[in-house]
Amino acid sequence: MKVESFFSAAPHKSVSEDSIVLNEKNNVYGVFDGATPLMPFKDENGMNGAYLASNIFKDYFLGLYRSNHSLVEGIMAANRMLRGHMEKYKVNQEKYENLWSTCAAIIKIEEEGKISYAQLGDCMIIAEYQNGTVKALTRDMVKDISYRAKAYREELRKQGVKIPDEEYYHDRTHQLLFNRSLANMEHGYTVANGKEEVLNFIQHGQVNTSEIKTLLLITDGLFHPKYSIEETFTKIQTSGLHAYSNELEQYEKRNNLRSDDKSGIMISLCYEERSK
Repeated sequence: MKVESFFSAAPHKSVSEDSIVLNEKNNVYGVFDGATPLMPFKDENGMNGAYLASNIFKDYFLGLYRSNHSLVEGIMAANRMLRGHMEKYKVNQEKYENLWSTCAAIIKIEEEGKISYAQLGDCMIIAEYQNGTVKALTRDMVKDISYRAKAYREELRKQGVKIPDEEYYHDRTHQLLFNRSLANMEHGYTVANGKEEVLNFIQHGQVNTSEIKTLLLITDGLFHPKYSIEETFTKIQTSGLHAYSNELEQYEKRNNLRSDDKSGIMISLCYEERSK
């Protein structure tokens, strides 16, 4: 098995809000993307809630995760740890915009010939099968959130709920505040934010190890505006994570696009080499 990883902060940031886990002991690999906070908070080291959330998950799956637990159990344990840290810093967890939160994509290579996976938010897991088929194992649950939020507001107004007119939500901050209130709701998006209801929204499953040739785990900073997620996989596989990331960053710069933290792990299971 060959593992390639990449991790870098966006050009405008001094510290990445992503984190990655390479836990070879338990065969657990993951990427985490902290959601940029809407409210000001920094701990004694100057770190915000996004950094803290993704790194709490990293620390859990690197050193505290028990191999006899499922990935879903691991996510829920890390989520409780996240809630505990917010309690320590007296964060008002009744307001969703205050919550530290992180997206996640994690895989575990099991002993019985299976690969387990679990996902939250817009971190993605893409698989290349032995027959050459490339397929995303997860759905981007953040995609189109603003569209779903607008539709939900329209529904609320029809029910007689008093909320501001749409012009109010043309303001980006107001829009984001409303979107955050939809965390782990049917018409919202999924994210680990210390709340127990995340359990109902974790995408998870298993694939047979023998069927998989390559797995790619990425944060949304590696999404290319012109490529599908499957095309992104092929580009990364051809160029490598580091070169692809550099090319994407240059593309973003040339086109005045927002650049985000970039993290990825590519795992080649190398069954062809083993059979020789």
